[in-house]
Amino acid sequence: MVKNIVFDMGGVLIDFNFQKTLKEYFPEKYHEVLNREVFMNSVWQDLDGGFLRSDEAIEMILPKIPEETRQLISEMVNDFYPYMPPFPQMYDVIKRIKTAGYPVYLLSNATPRVFDHYLNIPSLTLMDGFFISALYKLRKPQREIYEAFCNKFSLKPEECFFIDDMTSNIEGAKDFGMKGHVFKITDIKALEKALNDEGVFF
Repeated sequence: MVKNIVFDMGGVLIDFNFQKTLKEYFPEKYHEVLNREVFMNSVWQDLDGGFLRSDEAIEMILPKIPEETRQLISEMVNDFYPYMPPFPQMYDVIKRIKTAGYPVYLLSNATPRVFDHYLNIPSLTLMDGFFISALYKLRKPQREIYEAFCNKFSLKPEECFFIDDMTSNIEGAKDFGMKGHVFKITDIKALEKALNDEGVFF
């Protein structure tokens, strides 16, 4: 029986889209090098995993990119949240879930910077608990992160329903015993149906 609803952040609560940001903020002539050296660079995973500080990541990246892009790229690596607008419709979904009596949690591959933007992401103000990967040096879809999450909040995995936009993260959660749904912001009805199928009505 599902008693707790757990949300990812990027791609679920906020628009985490590197390619959209690249096209919006940089001339096309820089897209290839920035995509390769910045947005597809493993430093983002290391930042989320708590293995790299933003100043260290910036130091690694800057020598590889055009000088005229360095200031804005430095700002983005230091804090990418201003470039990820919230999905307003998710606030309404989560509010309905809470009103129906279900606790809601955040389980996200992210850095502690998220707390600087807490009030700018309305859905976060509804959360009953936060689990930020960088604080535990763990990342989804490692089994250990789901275990640490459940231990932190004294939850049973079989009573948790996890919502993430990445299939691998949902598979990891299911392997640990949680239920889950691969989310697309364009199909909120599919999320509602998946929750209804588990007896969660809101």
